Amino acid sequence: MEPTERLLKLFSYDNWANEQVLLSLQDNLDFEESDKALGYFAHIAASQEHWYSRIKNQSSNVTIWPDYDLPEAFKILKNYSQKWNNLIEANKGNLDRIISYKNSKGTPYETMLSDILHHLIIHGQHHRAQIAKLLRNAKITPPATDFIFFTRSN
Repeated sequence: MEPTERLLKLFSYDNWANEQVLLSLQDNLDFEESDKALGYFAHIAASQEHWYSRIKNQSSNVTIWPDYDLPEAFKILKNYSQKWNNLIEANKGNLDRIISYKNSKGTPYETMLSDILHHLIIHGQHHRAQIAKLLRNAKITPPATDFIFFTRSN
């Protein structure tokens, strides 16, 4: 599988995993740390907004830990799912191009586009795992969001 196809598959996985978490949270919005779980989910959405702006060299005033409700965060994630697919397709053959940006403290960085895209997938999985732990602590079985479950379902 070539790099563009691999990244498209990873972003398809990311979208699927976010849907699994959404379904689980929709059914369980009343456990003790549900606000914290929702905060992680909203953060995943805001991070995608923020990184997309950096890649496109656009200014962003996105709050990295926003107060999105569940439907709003998921709507943003669905919207960015298509944007990532379009961006990956548009950069086919140029996925290792350098993206120049500044972090939240104003420090300049240069990172390959492919590394940023992989970071987004790993970042999302990290926070989905935190949500899973919160669900487990509340005696709620979290959804299976490992990549292998995605590959088995498709």
